[in-house]
Amino acid sequence: MDLRKYSGLTVILYFVNLFLYSLFSILDIEQLTEVFWFIRIPILLLLYLITSQRKNILFIMALLLYQCATVFFFLGTPMTFIYATFSSMLFKLCLFILILGLVTKQNYKAVSIAFIPFFVIYLYIIEFVVEFLGDTYYIWILNAFFTSFIGGVAIINYVNNPAKKNYWLLISSILFIIQVAAFFINKFYIRNEGIYALVILSYGISHFTFYKFVLMHEEEKSLSR
Repeated sequence: MDLRKYSGLTVILYFVNLFLYSLFSILDIEQLTEVFWFIRIPILLLLYLITSQRKNILFIMALLLYQCATVFFFLGTPMTFIYATFSSMLFKLCLFILILGLVTKQNYKAVSIAFIPFFVIYLYIIEFVVEFLGDTYYIWILNAFFTSFIGGVAIINYVNNPAKKNYWLLISSILFIIQVAAFFINKFYIRNEGIYALVILSYGISHFTFYKFVLMHEEEKSLSR
């Protein structure tokens, strides 16, 4: 049975879920919010399993780690915040490894330069909330490094080759930065449902765009064989 014919329906389901999650979060309907919050990554994982012919274990692991991170953040205790931070960092590490092959002898210097602005912005965001991070400070620094590296690779690859695959990666990396800034502001400074909705949308879309990058990268590898 070819499950790929259901991929379009699964994409619609993913974005409907994302919209409803944002909506019920703004309306502060907690029970419905929790349902749509919990199933968003499982839907994306299902979509990947349906559409991918290669089934990259690292990407599957990344999605599962992010699901763990969201659960730990949701629980909201000091200890689970540490677990969530560590899971989030491992999620970014998986993405870091997934795109490491895009760095070549020809572009590694450009990637190193493009990485710096992202890293500086990320460090500034971390410094802005450093008093709240406690023992997780250095884990967030690692998270900053991996996220900034993804951003640097995304920019250079899109500049050198503005193909659709690299476009998806660029959008994803930009949204990762936006999400982290919005997350810290909402969690530690301004409890606002509008900001939280921005967190939901930016990470939801960034996950989908990174999924598109992974899928197209896999297809490209298959064609080159």
